[in-house]
Amino acid sequence: MISLFQEIEFGKTGILPFLISDYVSQKDSITFLSKYPFDFSSFKNVIADKAKDNTDRAVLVEVLQSQYAGILASDSVSKNIESLLSANTFTVVAAHQPCLFMGPLYNIYKIACAINVSNQLKQQFPNQHFVPVFWMGTEDHDVEELNHTFVNGKRIAWKDAGSGASGRWNTASMQAAIEELKTVSSDSEIVSILEEGAKKYKTFGRFTQYFVNEIFKEHGLVVLDADDSRLKKKFSGVIKEEVLNSRALEVSKGNVEFLETNYKAQAKPREINFFYLGENYRERIIFNSTSQKFEVNNTSVSFSREEIVSEIEIHPERFSPNVIYRPLYQEMILPNLAFVGGAGELSYWLELKPLFDYYKVNYPMQVMRGSAAIINGSVVKKLEKLNLKPEDFFGDVEQLINRYVQQNMSEGSNLEAEKKKLEELYDSILIKAEATDITLKQSASGEKQKAISALENLEAKMLKAEKRKQETAVSQIRSVHASLFPEGNLQERRENFIPYYNKEFIAALVQQLDAFGKSFKVFLNE
Repeated sequence: MISLFQEIEFGKTGILPFLISDYVSQKDSITFLSKYPFDFSSFKNVIADKAKDNTDRAVLVEVLQSQYAGILASDSVSKNIESLLSANTFTVVAAHQPCLFMGPLYNIYKIACAINVSNQLKQQFPNQHFVPVFWMGTEDHDVEELNHTFVNGKRIAWKDAGSGASGRWNTASMQAAIEELKTVSSDSEIVSILEEGAKKYKTFGRFTQYFVNEIFKEHGLVVLDADDSRLKKKFSGVIKEEVLNSRALEVSKGNVEFLETNYKAQAKPREINFFYLGENYRERIIFNSTSQKFEVNNTSVSFSREEIVSEIEIHPERFSPNVIYRPLYQEMILPNLAFVGGAGELSYWLELKPLFDYYKVNYPMQVMRGSAAIINGSVVKKLEKLNLKPEDFFGDVEQLINRYVQQNMSEGSNLEAEKKKLEELYDSILIKAEATDITLKQSASGEKQKAISALENLEAKMLKAEKRKQETAVSQIRSVHASLFPEGNLQERRENFIPYYNKEFIAALVQQLDAFGKSFKVFLNE
């Protein structure tokens, strides 16, 4: 069971890039990048604006019901899917590519956070209905990012995962990774879920849809695979406009230039911002001005202007948006109010409002997901013994150790008082030397610096000796830091959720991960 141990304001952690820190605090100079302030009170306006969008709810529900055929949905999930037919129902979305065993903890956190936002909306607006959605990016093809995870510190990899769109990978070769999981996890429930899924569902997309449903079905989460010809057909007009006219490059230019000048542009539009999906590949579409052909990179596939228009109309499912167009695709398909994501995701969303304006699609609220770390009782005991808090560990661990050792030096080991006296002494000498001969000023200053440096070198040696004397405390500081930042990374960006998994764990995350608290949570796992 987990419980809240400490909350730390985002500003005190230093984990947010400047752009997202300014967005969360609603800095005046960047409010034009978004449509709504990052505040729960904004939802009244978001609901009113999204209600004006022309969402094809019938197609959305048809797709979801067909995708859930063969997946055991809870009553709350089934009701949520059916409710999407109503104009009074809206969604809150978290999104990610399928990852082995759901990858790092932050994927679970962002989903729990989306459910939390939906639950808050239900309380605030009882006359509307709100559905949390996990949008699976099954068209992503980054094998090196998606084919592994860390469980209890051990790297587990899915060898020979596949190529091309990840949602289409065959799950037959996943069993070896599940067997390896058994060597580091004693959770028979999660292993049973994984083994059943790998046997029953032949593609990684279907498997992930099943797996996420098993984890969150009691909370009404709806999982959507966007790689569907019926959904892509609703998007075919945008695909055609972009491929033929390079629209994003033109429309997003002002925002991208502003971000490049003042922060960093997370993703820059290309001339054509779509991939072509083929058998076991997902490659960029490039226009060759010499041949006047639209070529699929690293293949022999090419199209004339007339041919690619025909291909888009007949087979829109073969065209896959990159990071610039995926958000627009999502918002055209769903009656969505808010996107819940991490700092990297929000950074590229903040480039895209002009694209939404151009296509007259409502730009949703950007919600910075909840961020957290989990500690156990042994870590708490070390913190108590050291008289430190988790917030002390954000930053360089060596600087923390030095501060701790200096604060706990044995009497007479600190030379601050002596350094001050030495400076005062040399300042007095410098005045007399300068009064005697102005040319002696530089010489006296040099002697002062030499003396101060000698004292600082001695102090460094004394600090090193103190570290040896305080070896146990130093070791405990490193141990706590490794728990919060394994291999120097935030725990949520490395470790998998499986060691903590049970229904109570998921329920606690859903309750505690309130994005509008704008803080980093530290949970105690007992």
